[in-house]
Amino acid sequence: MKNAFKKILMTALLFAAGGALAHDGSAIVDAGGNNPSATDLAAVTCFDDGNGAPAYLFGQIRDNSQPAPGLLLNFQIYKGNQMTSITDTVSGDGSYSQGIALSGGPGVYYISASKTKAGLRAFDVTWHCLTSGNIHTGTELTVLQFQ
Repeated sequence: MKNAFKKILMTALLFAAGGALAHDGSAIVDAGGNNPSATDLAAVTCFDDGNGAPAYLFGQIRDNSQPAPGLLLNFQIYKGNQMTSITDTVSGDGSYSQGIALSGGPGVYYISASKTKAGLRAFDVTWHCLTSGNIHTGTELTVLQFQ
């Protein structure tokens, strides 16, 4: 049952990634609610789709779960030897965190979602590859890990 649930989530996330400019998806980190170090991981490939060369990847996260004291979501972007992260500082408020960006040019970036302690967290993430002029360019997602 747990593996079937993960496959449904991955399919939904990949389906959501297929839109022209809508690069967002929903998932659950630690569906069992007992793994304090559970982390979801995906690769985002930024490429020139005719709109220009990618300069950076932008992203943010939203906690869709019920509020839980001390249970927060973290969102990370990394590429090569660079990394940036943000914490959605209000548990379960249904609002997006501040956005973060990593300037790494074209290629593969990694995005991850983690949490601060045990407990199920339903979340949305949004990600966009952008040119130096802030124009949306080629963006593809590959899910690597759901925990």
